[in-house]
Amino acid sequence: MTDQANPGAAMAGTPDGATVPPANNGSPAGGATDFLAGLQNAESRQWVESKGYRALDPLVESARHADRIQAEYNEFKAKALTPPAADAKPEDWQAFYARLGRPETAEGYEFRLPQGLPEGFAYDGQSASAYRGWAHEAGLTPRQAQSLHDRFVQHQAGQQSAYVQAIVQRGEAAQSALVRAWGDTDSAAFRQNVEFADRFIRQNGGEALMGELKSSGLISPDGYVLSPALAQAMARAGKALYAEDQFATGGVAGGSRSAAETLYPVDPFRR
Repeated sequence: MTDQANPGAAMAGTPDGATVPPANNGSPAGGATDFLAGLQNAESRQWVESKGYRALDPLVESARHADRIQAEYNEFKAKALTPPAADAKPEDWQAFYARLGRPETAEGYEFRLPQGLPEGFAYDGQSASAYRGWAHEAGLTPRQAQSLHDRFVQHQAGQQSAYVQAIVQRGEAAQSALVRAWGDTDSAAFRQNVEFADRFIRQNGGEALMGELKSSGLISPDGYVLSPALAQAMARAGKALYAEDQFATGGVAGGSRSAAETLYPVDPFRR
């Protein structure tokens, strides 16, 4: 009886020759091997399952891809130009400007004049030299500095053209006013009034007075009358003070230049 098989034991044990299936600790249905069997962290297992991974290969590929992305980001971050913090040291800003491409010194900027400037434009080299220092201090790249330089020069050219045009218009208006008051420019009355005004200037300051009149905008730098009221006042004063002098004849006094030549070194009424 001792050799008789025990039905209960046979039922409770494993039959001879049978294979023991692996424990199913959350493995896929159908007895497939659980590829996360060694993963002990419950939150990590939950995250993997939430992503829908059912095998180890796609999970590893995803991890490798993320690692490549992180490496590329780190490389990009290392090359990226990030402005220093608000409390950064001056040397930090200098290093940042250098990485942007700013020249080592202000003399490293080489400016070219923009196209389309008016003929005879007076380029201010001294201001350009000062601008180089400002551009370097601000950390501008050569391209940025050239762009601002061109815009400023073009602005100056526009102002200069507007100024010249305004002078021409004032000169033409002054001519019309004096012609109405004194007659045609070729008339004896016109020439005599010019001589009286000229004598007044020469007897009351000469070149110094003429310089004041130019700097005040009453006479143009080239000698154009811009204030007909002033010209008439000087002519009246000259007539009252010096009418008996021999110069007031329309000719040359004492071998000197004519009054018109002194008052107007260039033709003040030329168009």
